[in-house]
Amino acid sequence: MEMTMALKELNDTGGMHEVRALPHKREFDRTWHQIPRAERALIEREINRRLDELSNSPDARWGSITNTSIEGGRVNELTGKPGDWTGTVFDPIYIACGSHEERAGKFFGNVWKSVIISRAETWIGIRFDPTFPNRGITLGGKTYFVDYSASKES
Repeated sequence: MEMTMALKELNDTGGMHEVRALPHKREFDRTWHQIPRAERALIEREINRRLDELSNSPDARWGSITNTSIEGGRVNELTGKPGDWTGTVFDPIYIACGSHEERAGKFFGNVWKSVIISRAETWIGIRFDPTFPNRGITLGGKTYFVDYSASKES
């Protein structure tokens, strides 16, 4: 049986700590359980598919890296609008969050975090303001990347 690795989070002073469980789980579950089980499974499956794609085919320059703001802001193939989850597996998140865009975005990030915590490989999560200081860009979400050195040690 493959052992689950912890998510490691890096803070703005360079300190790192392991995250083996989602913080504020009760609060998370109140919203998460408003979404029917089958729809939750589809959401988790899609996030895992995207993470599998990243970890199995790392970019030669960047490795396996993702940001929840970028993921949530992808162009909707049905509407052509960036960040519109209408008709996607993520739409139930928006509905469960009272159709409140900011709350749904934050909850979306927590769903990603929850899925990442349960994965076999070790991911590192970081959130800095600005996200890309050389370009003056700040994204609201968290950036995650695979820690290949930790994955090889296990």
